[in-house]
Amino acid sequence: MTRQRDLAVGAVAFVAANVLHTLDHLRQGLGGLTPEVLLGGSVLSVAAVVTLILVLRGSSRAPMAAAVVGLWSAFGVAASHLAPHWSAFSDPYPDLDVDVLSWAVMLAEIAAALALGLVGLRELRARAAPGRWLSSSTS
Repeated sequence: MTRQRDLAVGAVAFVAANVLHTLDHLRQGLGGLTPEVLLGGSVLSVAAVVTLILVLRGSSRAPMAAAVVGLWSAFGVAASHLAPHWSAFSDPYPDLDVDVLSWAVMLAEIAAALALGLVGLRELRARAAPGRWLSSSTS
């Protein structure tokens, strides 16, 4: 039951961080964002909500969704906001005049996405080898 709770906490935290990041983009103004960045952010938001729904329903697909969406989102947000300009999907914060709040919200989203992804991976591993962790901890 604890792992299910961890998935739920991770999914809620990621959706919350995603909403804050979206609100921060609205606060900054959307004029400087490319259509690709807007589309990527929208897809990420939909994926976050779908993952949350799967987790809250106790779907057998929830751990895979958490792992894929969490890890891909952490990578995508980092690639978009932390890496130097590399494509139309770039919105590099080091090149922009964004404040500390924007940085904090963006980094929180990456952290929440990474945590969700890792919790999803842990659950997938536990389901793949249900008794394995017991035997390795006793040796």
